[in-house]
Amino acid sequence: MIEAANRLPYNPQETNYTKITQEEIQREVDYWRAYKILQRMLKAGLISEEEFNKIDKLNLKIFSPSTHSLWPN
Repeated sequence: MIEAANRLPYNPQETNYTKITQEEIQREVDYWRAYKILQRMLKAGLISEEEFNKIDKLNLKIFSPSTHSLWPN
C-alpha cells in the first residue's frame, strides 16, 4: 500500500491537497488493526459473519477512518 502511495503524483504548490493530522492517521491504523482482528476471529469461527458486520459498522463509527469507503467489504 505504501509503494502505491509513493507513485502518486504530488505537487506541493497545488492547493487542493488536504493535510492528514496525526489523529486521523492514528484512527486509520486503529481501525485497520480492529478490522484485521475481526477477520481472524471470523476465520477462526469465533464470530459469525453477521456479528462481524455489526462489529465492523460499530468500529467505523468509533474510529471514523477518513478512507473507510476504500476499505474492503
